[in-house]
Amino acid sequence: MKTGANIWKYCFSSLLATCFGIVPPSLLAQDKQRTQTSARVTDATEAPDIIVTGIRASLESAQRAKKDALQVLDAISAEDIGKFPDKNIGEALQRVTGVQISRINGEGAGVSIRGAGADLNRVEINGVTALGTGATRSVDFRDLPVEFVNRLEVVKSATPDMTEGGLGGTVRVLTRRPFDTKDNGFLAGSAQTIWSDLSNTFDPKIALIGSKKFANDTIGVLLSATWERRQIETHEARTTGWRQIDRDPATAGMQAYDLDGNGVGDFFPDIPRYVINRLDTKRYALNGVVEWRPSDAFKAYVEGTYSKMDQKSDSDYLQVYTNGATLDVANSEIGPDNTASRAAFLKNGALPQIENRTILGDINRINYNIAGGADFESDHWKIGGKASYSYIKQNNDYVNAVADVYGANGVTIDYDNPQHALKIEGVNLTSSDDINYIQTQHRPIVNVQDELAGKIDAEYRDLATFLPSIKIGGQYRRTMMNNRQWDRSVILNGYTNPALVPTIQNFTDLMRVGSGTPYFATGDIGYAGGANWIRPNQQFADAVGVPDPYNNPTLLETWDVVEKNWAGYMQAGFKFDAGLPVRGTIGARVVHTKTASDGYQSAGGVLTPITFYGKNTEFLPSFNLQADIIPDKLLFRGAATEVMARPSPAQLAPRLSLDIVGFTGSRGNPQLQPFRARQYDAGVEYYINRVSFLSATYFRKEISSFIQNVTRAEDINGVNYSITRPENGSEKVVVNGVEAGAQIAFDFLPGPFLNHLGVLANYTYAKDSGYRGKDLFTGEALPFPGLSRNSYNLAAYYEDDIFSVRASYNWRSDYLITPVGRGNNPEFGEPFGTLDVSGSINFNAKVSAFVEAVNILDATRVENANSVYRRTVLETYGPRVYAGIRFRM
Repeated sequence: MKTGANIWKYCFSSLLATCFGIVPPSLLAQDKQRTQTSARVTDATEAPDIIVTGIRASLESAQRAKKDALQVLDAISAEDIGKFPDKNIGEALQRVTGVQISRINGEGAGVSIRGAGADLNRVEINGVTALGTGATRSVDFRDLPVEFVNRLEVVKSATPDMTEGGLGGTVRVLTRRPFDTKDNGFLAGSAQTIWSDLSNTFDPKIALIGSKKFANDTIGVLLSATWERRQIETHEARTTGWRQIDRDPATAGMQAYDLDGNGVGDFFPDIPRYVINRLDTKRYALNGVVEWRPSDAFKAYVEGTYSKMDQKSDSDYLQVYTNGATLDVANSEIGPDNTASRAAFLKNGALPQIENRTILGDINRINYNIAGGADFESDHWKIGGKASYSYIKQNNDYVNAVADVYGANGVTIDYDNPQHALKIEGVNLTSSDDINYIQTQHRPIVNVQDELAGKIDAEYRDLATFLPSIKIGGQYRRTMMNNRQWDRSVILNGYTNPALVPTIQNFTDLMRVGSGTPYFATGDIGYAGGANWIRPNQQFADAVGVPDPYNNPTLLETWDVVEKNWAGYMQAGFKFDAGLPVRGTIGARVVHTKTASDGYQSAGGVLTPITFYGKNTEFLPSFNLQADIIPDKLLFRGAATEVMARPSPAQLAPRLSLDIVGFTGSRGNPQLQPFRARQYDAGVEYYINRVSFLSATYFRKEISSFIQNVTRAEDINGVNYSITRPENGSEKVVVNGVEAGAQIAFDFLPGPFLNHLGVLANYTYAKDSGYRGKDLFTGEALPFPGLSRNSYNLAAYYEDDIFSVRASYNWRSDYLITPVGRGNNPEFGEPFGTLDVSGSINFNAKVSAFVEAVNILDATRVENANSVYRRTVLETYGPRVYAGIRFRM
């Protein structure tokens, strides 16, 4: 396990290497003028532009956006061209009050806002829809480089001119544009290396952004590009479900084992597994804008963003199937919360089943959007129009290579360690002698989403003193989402046909022991010396044979969903003095949606095509108000809005997915109605100066037609399955909360050190009521899914003309992942916090070096089945360190 000293040693050595190995001595001897990192305004006679860089400049820009907005809004701004406060958009957004993030392999991927999950929030890139990945509406922020971003905005109260779809809020990603500065042109870039602890690799990333104006500064062109390679490794200790075991299956009803004799059934592990994920990812991204401004009254533009991800995955699993094996009562022990601290299983037919499994994946994702539009502005009119097209395709082509021991003589799963993580005992995990079943399964999945959209807006201003503007507009969007899946396997089953065992053993000779990395090399979950097992590698899969699946589509997972949306709105700005200045907006948006969901249904084992049609009309009024209690210092902000979000594509699709091991499944529901919510905000903001403020906001969200998963028994081709499907609930879920924030620059303190310090802090408290979810075993009421009751961010920084250092800590309390997981237990994410530290040095006004350490405390992400003694996931991915150099010309 790496120690904190190791990380800091690497950070320090990386910065020194960057400073003195990458930067030529001649460059260090050049311009000694340092960049004024808080903000530097040159005299107008010397230069026509305002140069704003650094941490305090970033905070000033974000504060200005928050203060000027008529909505409840938080912002994060870039510190300079190509320089963002965080290395990942998702990880930057977690610094905003009310925002929590989900992680994929340790990197921020999706965001929830005020408890609304990533599927229920809208994300825009320069006003154009950012599409979700896979069969979801959840945007993967890893696909968009932070180097392209000028500002991020999280809008928590809607206005009628905003595109609907954000139940929790809307995330606006605003990239740079050629007329952002008065410079005739610039060129900026960065080169860095990224060290990851578990993989112990140094990976490159380069970024370049340039802008130029032509034709007497009436045409501007901006182009950006990035390329990176990431080699990531994560380790997981998983128990996929905890279940009660029927001690007398012949008697009707569950007669659960109660080994500790307290009158409550005990829980035992279902599929305990070790997992090592290895990913080799390459990402390419381009961004371009061409803008024409022949006069101050008119502009036209064409812009687009393109990204491509190519990922090779090689993931090792060692897992045990226990469902159906005989419980060894004498050698099992029960710990707290009626949970097995040691579970022993004896042979019962083909169970327990020991599985060595490797997933060999090739994932490709292409994501792009293009838009064109024009805006005209006169003394009274402002008219604009935009047409856009967004597209995303994800091709997940993977092979399951499996080598199993059917009917193992016995196995023991031990959880008696400080982290209650599994340890598999009683079998030789590095021997292939008993393997009697092998399989290669080729299962490609292709998801495509695209959206064609157009809108027009017209605003008339200065209508009256109390009515400064009237705005109307219309929008059309056609969104298509589909899923294609194939499946074919090669199987040699020596358990049912012992004559195949010699052939199987010949293939197992190709497997190798171990994965090349000690299991759980970071994190502390009680493993002494780690764990090791045999793995079916690519050589094994090729020898057994990887079948061509494309003539065997999985029709029950083949579907298309098409949405057509027509929207119109009217919005009025108001302004008056009621003893204090008041301004705001009021209006409504009406949107009509038609859906068509195509798929297949099974009746008596026969599959036939089926189409479902749906439609709904939503009326979405909104009211936003701002009152200056102390002009330019203390303001009150209030809002009352109605919002909605549509179900995910997989929820709307007429689909069916079955797990033949656990006899469970899930299906879609094309007749779902959207999520709807009324939300209210009331808050005060006190602006101390340009870079310091205090704020507090109360919010209330009333969610109706809430979609929740309902599980029912269902007979499918003569087999009884527990099938889960989404349904609209009739109850209203209410979330009440408070957000508090502080941003203080200590520039009022004496120098030369204290006046360069600053702090940022925010805290969010949220509590729900009305959610009807209950623990099926205890009857205990469950919280609203995805909602942490407490979360906070703390950051401190030092910044002068040469050096800057920043430390940030983010934490969230536990939250419900699903009310009914495997084994019918609710599943929770446990409290989680990360500490990140960054630093930079400016050599002159054009060149700087930086180092940033992420997750330096080596946090372990943990999930459980409603008890810390029933851990379902322990994941470690270790710290990562970025070091590099930036330039601007």
